[in-house]
Amino acid sequence: MKKFLYIIIILWTVLTASSLFYNESLIRGGEEILLKVKPVDPRDFLRGDYVVLDYDIGAAGEKQSDYKEHKVYVSLNKDSQGIGSVKEISAVKPENGLFLKGIKYGRRITYPSIQKYFVKEGAGKELEKKLAQGAYAKISVSRNGSARIKEIITIE
Repeated sequence: MKKFLYIIIILWTVLTASSLFYNESLIRGGEEILLKVKPVDPRDFLRGDYVVLDYDIGAAGEKQSDYKEHKVYVSLNKDSQGIGSVKEISAVKPENGLFLKGIKYGRRITYPSIQKYFVKEGAGKELEKKLAQGAYAKISVSRNGSARIKEIITIE
């Protein structure tokens, strides 16, 4: 019985450490880009304060008759200030270049890994007000299109 317990503890430790390592390596090793953001919602009673973010690159553009979820890859242009814009939307993973994995539903694209930004308790409402005045999310994007938010930069 003790061996079984030790195996479970070791397995749990390895899984937790690998998850932490993956996220940390993505933040440190990914290419940085700024994306214009808009706030959506500031609070979750179970998990604390956070802001749900909507991005300017979330509009898919062309009309689509079915509203099923589709996995897409959004290739990005990066201007001289590091601000990203949509270059192309494709169902096929790009061979190279800067791109994000997203989910297209109708004419909207969501990016699950960068839609929520958690903040200190009580700071969600204040950040939401600042975001309404204009802000950018500094995103770290890996070569496979995964992304994490590094920080929110508000325009004052």
